[in-house]
Amino acid sequence: MKTLCAIAVVSSAVLLGAQGRQQLMIEWAYVGSEQSQTKYSAAADITPSNVSQLEFAWQWRPNELPQSDKTQPGNFQATPLMIGDVLYLSTSFNRVVALNGETGAELWAFDPKAYLDGPGINLYYQHRGVAFWRQGNESRIFMNSHDRLFSVDAKTGQLVTSFGQNGYAMLREGLRNHDTKIEMRQTSPPVIYKNLVIVGSSIPDRLQYKGDPPGAVQAFDVRTGKRVWVFYTIPQPGEFGNETGRSPAMRMSGGP
Repeated sequence: MKTLCAIAVVSSAVLLGAQGRQQLMIEWAYVGSEQSQTKYSAAADITPSNVSQLEFAWQWRPNELPQSDKTQPGNFQATPLMIGDVLYLSTSFNRVVALNGETGAELWAFDPKAYLDGPGINLYYQHRGVAFWRQGNESRIFMNSHDRLFSVDAKTGQLVTSFGQNGYAMLREGLRNHDTKIEMRQTSPPVIYKNLVIVGSSIPDRLQYKGDPPGAVQAFDVRTGKRVWVFYTIPQPGEFGNETGRSPAMRMSGGP
């Protein structure tokens, strides 16, 4: 999709009304609006009576092109976050971009260069969003790209070098059956819970083979990038939940 982000507004007379810019800004701080992922917004400016008056305010294009015949950007699947007057989103090639909410002007872009990993099992790249964390004057954007979790300063777009290995934590390191880099993909954004950033796994669901990655959920310290815990969806002997297994296949299979 060439047009990644398009913003529509109602004509100013309807949208602003008598109070003008004094209206309270309603942020969209999570991909699902709230931490509980309700996908509900309390904003009431757009109604059945004025929705026909929506007009484009601006459009922004990522201008991402195929790197080779097999390494290509896929569909745009991200839901932008809106914090203050800034939109934060991820692109198909796993870039993180900050846009001015009023004008669509690009404020900064962080590129993990995920396309250098090649296509792997999936021919197309796509990503569904980022996670936002703030405490006091500090604010960070977390982006999980393939086998790395990046911590980016929300104001500057620069890596937070105190996190993990100069700005990123390794997601494969120490995991069972994650020896091959191309077998790990990330599409859904992380989740922030208190001082933890929690990351899942994207495991191919149409390709199963003996010893394939089991799918893991991991939590990292939001400041240091240190792994706090890991949960395997298919537990092996000695791991939580293994005693409930009924099938011999769980000893060799990956994604459930």
